[in-house]
Amino acid sequence: MSATQTLEVQQGVWINEQWLQSAGLGSRLQVTVQSGEIRIATAPAKITPSISSAMAWSIFRSLGKNAKVGKLQNAAVEHDRYLYGKGK
Repeated sequence: MSATQTLEVQQGVWINEQWLQSAGLGSRLQVTVQSGEIRIATAPAKITPSISSAMAWSIFRSLGKNAKVGKLQNAAVEHDRYLYGKGK
């Protein structure tokens, strides 16, 4: 379907949902603004993470399992000094 309508801009422009549907646009839209043009297209699908949050936390928690014991004295107390060179 091809349709053209001249709109008078007052406080914005309203695009009827039927126009969006007849253009085959989904419910997620991507709006591109360029000089002399505003383009509306279907937005790309949301990227879903390849692993679950639970799996990510499991991986994160496993990072210190092979750490050498006793290499940093008072690591909890001296945290800032060891990481950032700040502290006492």
